[in-house]
Amino acid sequence: MLEKIFKDVRARIRGMKNRVLGALTEKGILVEPDALNALVQAPDAMRCVQLISDDHENRPLILTRTDVESYLECLSTERPPKAGKKTVERPVTRSPEKAAGQPSPASGMRILKDITGDSTCVGNVIDFAKLFNDRFVTLKKMLAKRRELSGLVSIARAKRVQRDVRFVGMVNDVRSTKQGHTMLELEDEEDKVQVLVMKTAPRVLLGSFIKDEVVGVIGSFSKDGEIVLAKDFVRPDVPLNSGMVQNGADSIVAFVSDIHVGSTEFMEDAWERFMAWLAKDPVAKEIRYIVMPGDLVDGIGIYPGQEDELAIEDVYDQYNELARLAAKIPERIKIVMMPGNHDAVRLAEPQPALPKEVTSMFDSRVTFVGNPCYMDIEGRIILAYHGRSMDDFVANVRSLSYREPEKIMADMLRRRHMAPIYGEKTAIAPEQKDYLVIDRVPEIFVTGHIHACKVDEYRGIKLINASAWQSQTAFQRMHNQIPDPAKVPMVDLGSGESWVEDFSS
Repeated sequence: MLEKIFKDVRARIRGMKNRVLGALTEKGILVEPDALNALVQAPDAMRCVQLISDDHENRPLILTRTDVESYLECLSTERPPKAGKKTVERPVTRSPEKAAGQPSPASGMRILKDITGDSTCVGNVIDFAKLFNDRFVTLKKMLAKRRELSGLVSIARAKRVQRDVRFVGMVNDVRSTKQGHTMLELEDEEDKVQVLVMKTAPRVLLGSFIKDEVVGVIGSFSKDGEIVLAKDFVRPDVPLNSGMVQNGADSIVAFVSDIHVGSTEFMEDAWERFMAWLAKDPVAKEIRYIVMPGDLVDGIGIYPGQEDELAIEDVYDQYNELARLAAKIPERIKIVMMPGNHDAVRLAEPQPALPKEVTSMFDSRVTFVGNPCYMDIEGRIILAYHGRSMDDFVANVRSLSYREPEKIMADMLRRRHMAPIYGEKTAIAPEQKDYLVIDRVPEIFVTGHIHACKVDEYRGIKLINASAWQSQTAFQRMHNQIPDPAKVPMVDLGSGESWVEDFSS
C-alpha cells in the first residue's frame, strides 16, 4: 500500500504541475521553477492560479516565488489583491459562519458533519497512511458487530490458526487467474493474504470487488497454508429498517442539483417555470428547504472544449448570476449549497464549503456546506454527496451503469463508503479522518453529478439522484450521455412521501 501511495503522490504532484503550467501558459505567463514548486505545494493552488489569471492589469510576465507568496497571502487572509490589482464587485451581505453541530440560519436545521474548517492534510505519505488506517478501523468496527463474523481474528492470527477463519481486510488488488477464478489480496494493519474466489461461487460474489474497500472474509486456508479459499464475504452494509416513519414535521424539502450556471446549455426557461411554481402552487407553499448537492456553476476548464459552451467566462460572474437566480426563490425557503467537481474549491474530496469571496454574494438564508455533508432537517438525517465517484463505480463494477444511479448509491451504502477507490477519476484528499465513510445511517441519501432524476429506496433509506438544469452538452453527446434535466425530487419530512415535479416543458 505504501509503495502504491508513494507512486500516486508523485503522479499527483506531476499532474498538478502540468495543470498549473497549462493554465498559466495559456495566459502567456512564464513560471520560474521555485514559483511552480510553491504553487504545487499550496492547498489552494488552482484558486491562486485563477486569481493570477484574472489579474489582467498587474499579473507578471514571469511569475516568481515572491509573486506566488503575495497571491497566496491574498487568499489566506481572504482579502482582495493588493492595491492596483483587479477586484470583482460583490454584494456586502455575508452568510453567518457554519459551525458543525450548531443551528444554521435555517430554523430546524443543523449541520452534523462536513470537512469545512477541519482540514488538516498536508499531502505527505503519513497523511495518506492515517486516512486509510482511519477508514479500515472504522469499517472493521462495523463488521465486528456482524453475527457472521463472530470469532474475528487478524490476518496474522488467521495464518497461525490455519483452519476455518474469519477476518477483515482492505482490498489491495483484484485479478483474474488463468483458470477464470478471482484472486484478491487483502491487508490489515499487520499483514496481508491472498484470497481465492472460485469461478463457481455464487454470482453475487463474482465481479463485485473494488480496490480499497473493506470486507469481512469467511474461509479456510489451502493445504499449503498460502491462500484462503473464500466461502463468503460480509460487507459493512446498512441495517434493514422500515423506512421513514411519521415524525410530526410539516415541511417539504426539495433537491436541486447540477444547475451549471454559466453554461450555454443552462435551462433558464425551465428555472423560471420552477420559480413561478414555487411562488403560486399550493403544494409549493409547504416547501421550506432546498438542498443543492453540487455543480452550482459550470466552472472553467473542467472538460475539453468547455470554453465553446460558456455563456459566462468568469467563474465569479457565474456565481453572481447564481446569486441573482437564487434570490428569486421565495424568502420562506432556506437553501443549502454544496460544491461539486465544477465548483471553485479544491477538486479533491472531501471538499470544503465555497470560499468567502463566493458566499458573500448570497443572502443569509443560504447555508454553505462541504461535500459530502450530514445534516439534520426537522429530525430527518440527510446525507448529501455530489457523486463524482459514480464514474469510478461504473468503471469498476460490471453490474452498475449511469442509467441506474440508484443502484450505484445502494452500492455505496452496502460498502459504507462514498468513494472507496483511490487513484482513479475521484481525487481523494489525505485527511487524517475519512469523511467519505458512511459512519451514520441516513434516512435520505441524495446525490447529483450524472444529471439523472431517480427516486428509490434501499433498506428503508430514501435514495435521490437530483436531476440537473443543463441540457445535453457536446461533451455528453460524444460520450452518449443523455441527461434528464429540470426535474425536482421532493420529500415530505413528516410522512416520508416522495415525488418528482417536472419543469422540463
